[in-house]
Amino acid sequence: MNKKLLVAAIAAAATLPMAAQAGVQIYGVMHASIDYVDSDRDDVTSYWDVSSSSGRSRIGVKGTEDLGNGLKAIWKAESEVNMDNGGQGKFTNRNTYVGLAGDWGTFLYGRHDTPLKISTGKLDFFADTLADYNTTLGFIDRRVGDAIAYISPNMAGFTVAGAAVPGHDANTGADGIADGYSLAAMYSNNALYASLAYEDVTDWLGGIDNTLWRVGLGYLGDTFQVAGVYENQDVQTGDTRDVWQISAGYSFGNNTLKGMYGQAGNFGFSDLEINDDDDKRDAWAIGLDHNLSKRTKAYVLYTDSELGVHDQIPETLGGGSAFSTGIVHKF
Repeated sequence: MNKKLLVAAIAAAATLPMAAQAGVQIYGVMHASIDYVDSDRDDVTSYWDVSSSSGRSRIGVKGTEDLGNGLKAIWKAESEVNMDNGGQGKFTNRNTYVGLAGDWGTFLYGRHDTPLKISTGKLDFFADTLADYNTTLGFIDRRVGDAIAYISPNMAGFTVAGAAVPGHDANTGADGIADGYSLAAMYSNNALYASLAYEDVTDWLGGIDNTLWRVGLGYLGDTFQVAGVYENQDVQTGDTRDVWQISAGYSFGNNTLKGMYGQAGNFGFSDLEINDDDDKRDAWAIGLDHNLSKRTKAYVLYTDSELGVHDQIPETLGGGSAFSTGIVHKF
């Protein structure tokens, strides 16, 4: 066979799998930091740590298939990457689902962030760092399995989302198709953003039923950003507390200077080893992001919290401070 024809045939055959997989995208985030953690508790030693776990890094594949008449099949499989132990992970611990999408919105089934978590994700300026509001203040963000979720299209700036979580817990007797649920309404208009969410899911504090209300409000301009988030947490045991945070950022050149302050009420758990006479726990942080490119940034931050500063070490719930500098690359 003519060599040119053979090369052309091989090249044509090689393009067939690529064409079949044209709707598949590989994406991810690689994030590592150098941290110094100083606990307020006498029984926890201060330490340096190179941190690349805690769900910061991830890799995933996602895709779509055009089904015709404006309908698409959608899917995603996303895994946490832990660089501390060679990247071991599995495609079950982050958002992993299959669904349908069209002009009427998106329907999906699988493991996914709840609408309440989604509702204020963009309002946490320190997300996925030691100053994340889940770590420093105890906001409750969930990613649930077996979610049956719907997200509406954008309707003049408004979007609504809902997720039902079927129950299959022999200890609590949950066996319905919506024993847990999460609802959110979000509004976005240029730089203005607002959200309202409610959630009732039995998967926290050893299976104790709890409900959450969350309100978010932000102005997310190109130069100036300010945001506030409030959450009320009410658990089956009768304990309740309020958690709130305000954040601000100022962007100049390739840099963003940002800060946050917040307070969390105390449930009064004895294992926290904090002064129960004071029912408020303060947290604050300041940081600087420097964009090296559109996909890569370096950052430095300092945070102090009376609840804790390292989500890998539960013992630091007694409070502490931390310095962190890291690099984030998205692909």
